[in-house]
Amino acid sequence: MLKIKLIRQGKRNSPTYRVVVQEAKQKATGRTVANLGFFIPKEGNKQDFTVNKEAYSKWIKLGATPTSSVLDLISGKYAYSKYNPKAKTADKSLETKKDGES
Repeated sequence: MLKIKLIRQGKRNSPTYRVVVQEAKQKATGRTVANLGFFIPKEGNKQDFTVNKEAYSKWIKLGATPTSSVLDLISGKYAYSKYNPKAKTADKSLETKKDGES
């Protein structure tokens, strides 16, 4: 089964992503079938996303399924936010497990 997904590249604090067609169970560092474009996330609305729409539609017709992140990028719903390790986020699934265990 083929998937259209993002593969991370770039430096440690400056990621870039390639949009590729790859086997679903293939590692991200593994062999790709086709390279469709790239995505460079930046803060704000200055994101750089380029994809070959003709090749993308060709692979969709051939049965490749895009991941949710690729679908968000193509539809324009994706909003990049820089990771902040010091920010406190509440994971509700962990809270329910703690309550249920007591």
